[in-house]
Amino acid sequence: MIGNAGICSALALLLFISCPLLFPQIKKETGTKGRAIFRVPVNVVVLNATVTDKDGNPVTDLTANDFRVYDDDVLQNIQTFALESFGSSELEETKTDRTSPTPVLKKEKETQPRLISIVIDDLTMPSLHNFPLVVEAVKEFVRNSMGPTDQVAILSGSRIVKVPFSDNKEYLLEALAAVPSKLNIDTIPRVFTDLEAYYLSDMMRESNSPHWVQLIRKASAWMADASEGKRGRAAPLRPSNSAEAATTIAAKVQFGNIEFRYRNLLETLRQNIRALRHFEGFKTLVLFSYGFLAQSEMATTYQLQEVIDLALRSGIVLNTLSIRDVTTSMSNDPSEIMMHEEDKRAQESPLIQMASDTGGMFSHRRNDLAKGLREIASRQSYYYILTYNMPPKQADGSYHKIRMEVTRPGMVLSYRKGYYTPKEQLTFHNTRKTDIIDALDTPGDMNEIPMTLAYNYTQEEDYSYTVSFVTGVDIQKLSFLEEDARRKNTVSLILAAYDEADNFIDGLDKSIEFRLQEGNYVELRNQGLTSKVELKLPTGRYKIKAVVREHNQGKMGLVTKSVEIP
Repeated sequence: MIGNAGICSALALLLFISCPLLFPQIKKETGTKGRAIFRVPVNVVVLNATVTDKDGNPVTDLTANDFRVYDDDVLQNIQTFALESFGSSELEETKTDRTSPTPVLKKEKETQPRLISIVIDDLTMPSLHNFPLVVEAVKEFVRNSMGPTDQVAILSGSRIVKVPFSDNKEYLLEALAAVPSKLNIDTIPRVFTDLEAYYLSDMMRESNSPHWVQLIRKASAWMADASEGKRGRAAPLRPSNSAEAATTIAAKVQFGNIEFRYRNLLETLRQNIRALRHFEGFKTLVLFSYGFLAQSEMATTYQLQEVIDLALRSGIVLNTLSIRDVTTSMSNDPSEIMMHEEDKRAQESPLIQMASDTGGMFSHRRNDLAKGLREIASRQSYYYILTYNMPPKQADGSYHKIRMEVTRPGMVLSYRKGYYTPKEQLTFHNTRKTDIIDALDTPGDMNEIPMTLAYNYTQEEDYSYTVSFVTGVDIQKLSFLEEDARRKNTVSLILAAYDEADNFIDGLDKSIEFRLQEGNYVELRNQGLTSKVELKLPTGRYKIKAVVREHNQGKMGLVTKSVEIP
């Protein structure tokens, strides 16, 4: 804890001390006893709603009084209301009081960058044929459609590819050239479509599937071919006396592998959104995906809602592009075609939901992915943001329905239709840990809290150097709570060193609690925080990441520097 006596020296103090780093796991944390528990504000429900007329034109002159929002059929009071605009042209933001009869337009600063995080789903695809088409579409966008204030990052669902945000077209094109060789190429052999495997993975579902007999025959034929070597590989299962039992086992094996990949894809999106919320600018995520299932009984349904809720709370628009049927060799069998269409609808449904619930766009231009990406990037979209206080509910993960109405007739609404309550309350400890781990893995520097990082080194032994790192933190944007005539906040500072292969080498972690009188608080804001830490590193090239996180609002900053020693 830093009070009056320590503040003057703290302004230029060497704040880092030798403590185990939080990443890759927490070994020890510093801090004072009795620190207040920080809880994520989960009692506010956020809605993004797009409203169009009968011709599909956006309606942008509605006020809060035109909306009715119901939570489990109970009318709610709208607490905050805004009209947001997102697109390639100059953006306009409408901030209104909910009692205001007309919106008041306010232009955003022209210097605000547009951050476009492109995620290539390399986990759910049944083949590799579409990877080059996706990469070429992103290349075309970078060459011809990136605006002067745009910054683009590229991430793969497997997290093998991590290209940080950049406005340098040459750098991005060079990075994209290497992407196909880095994407996950470990595809899952599919006996069934994903939806077929879902139907068949539990014998109890057979009465719900109109395709049961057909699927049993398909599975039996496949296993017979595999056992005779016609599939070019050994049979995955020993032939069973019961075709139904063998089919169920085969479906469970396939669907277990597929669902694991679904969950990893959604975790990648969650981590990316958690990091992206600490960047300043107009933020959008674009997902190229084959699609995935989020049926009501599946864990992915809850994960999907968590991703959508996090995007809404973070001001991030989700856009999705389906890459199904970019290349296809369809059977002429009507039943096969019907099952293919049913599978496609089921797997594209979560992609549509992510876009519609956050004010984004879903594109299914499967044979022209570049045009689909252009349409997303150039689209001028308008969406209303409404919030209301969540009625008292148990933190049990239960689902609650949302219904929205507009008093003006003839309007078409798109909005999220419900939410899950959290399964547990999050404390400062585990939110801090998750935030910092996600920050260390984020593509690009976070500018929510401005930082600087400098270094110098001295040789200790033939191949060992003492490297001094000096971090400067601009705290002008930090909120210090006023309590007992003091300004209070807790600041966490982390430094991590990685080798050229992104392996963690060493690092330090420190939390500092401030309780400042007004004069010392003003001095701290004017001068900022300066910290110094020393690491012993051998000769080589390193990537150094410095992270700052403040307690009161969860704001973060991150700066990355490449270091070569000597």
